[in-house]
Amino acid sequence: MRVADVAVQVSPQGGATGHLALLQRVTQQMTVHRRLGDVLGAITRGLLENADAALARIWLYAPAAACAVCREKSGDDPQFQAPSLHLCASAGVFEGVVAPHHDIPLGMFLSGHVAESREPLLLNDLPGEPRVRELPWIAEHGLQAYAGYPLLFNDELEGVLGIFRRQPWQLDEFRALSIFALQASIAIKNATLIEEAENRSKRLSLEKEYLEDEIRQHHGFGEIVGRSAALADLLQKVEKVAPTDTTVLLLGETGTGKELLARAIHGRSSRRDRPLIKVNCGAISPGLVESELFGHEKGSFTGAFQRRLGRFELANGGTLFLDEVGDLPHDVQVKLLRVLQEGEFERVGGTASLHSDARIIAATNHDLQADVAAGRFRTDLFYRLSVFPMRLPSLRDRVDDLELLVQHFLAHFEMKLHKPLRSLAPESLERLKRYSWPGNIRELQNVLERACVLTQTEVVQVMDSFGQESSATTSPTSASTSTSSDLWKLEDVVREHILRVLGSTGGVIQGPHGAARILGVHPNTLRSRMERLGIHATHHFSTPRTSS
Repeated sequence: MRVADVAVQVSPQGGATGHLALLQRVTQQMTVHRRLGDVLGAITRGLLENADAALARIWLYAPAAACAVCREKSGDDPQFQAPSLHLCASAGVFEGVVAPHHDIPLGMFLSGHVAESREPLLLNDLPGEPRVRELPWIAEHGLQAYAGYPLLFNDELEGVLGIFRRQPWQLDEFRALSIFALQASIAIKNATLIEEAENRSKRLSLEKEYLEDEIRQHHGFGEIVGRSAALADLLQKVEKVAPTDTTVLLLGETGTGKELLARAIHGRSSRRDRPLIKVNCGAISPGLVESELFGHEKGSFTGAFQRRLGRFELANGGTLFLDEVGDLPHDVQVKLLRVLQEGEFERVGGTASLHSDARIIAATNHDLQADVAAGRFRTDLFYRLSVFPMRLPSLRDRVDDLELLVQHFLAHFEMKLHKPLRSLAPESLERLKRYSWPGNIRELQNVLERACVLTQTEVVQVMDSFGQESSATTSPTSASTSTSSDLWKLEDVVREHILRVLGSTGGVIQGPHGAARILGVHPNTLRSRMERLGIHATHHFSTPRTSS
């Protein structure tokens, strides 16, 4: 019979205080756990220890496909079986979930009736109860009373809690445990949701890993486009060095894709789940480089209004990409050397030694050995950085890749500009192949973007004037092998190109229409290169013509 139909005398020895204390003890044991199995076990064991139960059991209401025991035992397809009660925790005279009455349909036995009615059930005469009179284990274990509670969460049936005793229940005990059953429902639902979220996260992680493998197999090195022998040799080195923590030094002209290669190395390393932090050493004013790399304390200099973490701290456990490392001031080179040697540094204005486990990938377009010989770069730092040097081929050395690069950029600009760009005109492609590309891939990208912006048709025409120096009379191949004139030496080509761009800007280096913007380099990098090539600020540059 149900609790509303039973009259039970309340024992004066018990009282509400004692039952609330019981309720508190069992609830505390239940709420310290997060995993579903641990929560269910804490509930059943807690009832044995604190409620004088002989047997405590929890059935969860679910399809057979969700029950591991039923899936293993059933010869039928559990997907098509109706939901029922599945024993998920048992403590007392029956331990474990593989026990009598594991799977109970609604309406069957005591727990099935509780689930069907969704109301608590109190019985103090189990041997005389018709629904369980034929069960031998009731008499064998001397079980006298039963309290059953539906586990409801937002009016949804989660399961049933059944508690068997060898002595009758008091009504205030039964009512106190009904409050506990509400708390148990919440704990069970929370644990279920947590496990579902964890399983979903694991599934998404596996799917992500699978998709990344698919992408790697089909797209190789992502945005690194090409099939030339020079590029293939470089990418083989990437595959070998990426899984290690070896310091890598990327050498090459501006615009050859050093940052892309750094990302490829990081993406194939064991640190790929940690950040890749980039700092352009040539783009930061000399007075702020140290603060940018190592951070600073509040008040360490004018304008330091709060503590700031440096790039080494942010890259801890990941990878730090030091772009244009050849532009570092001499005093910062000393501190960088210490981090590479000992893994220690201090913030500007700080005294505490900090540690960083960051893998270093450095890049420069300088001739560092020449800078070392001239005293502009420390010898010991050079050898620390060049553990695994990799020289990126210029676009002149990758003429075979030019057509693939053009296709790649056209597809990119087609999406960016929202206009159909089918192909490059054959005569434009031939002009691109004859050009020496001192700005390498970055210059090619800029040239193609301008052409794509200007085109009115699906076939793109390159209208840039590359000058007499890069006409059809001299190809990149003949330029690299010719000894008849020093004009086609690499430095001369770069110098002439910079002079030509400066002439078009009237000598303006910085700003939206400056030479640095056109060349795709930082103004400080351009100034450094001009100084190295003997191009002075006092050089006479004509003012660019304006159309009338």
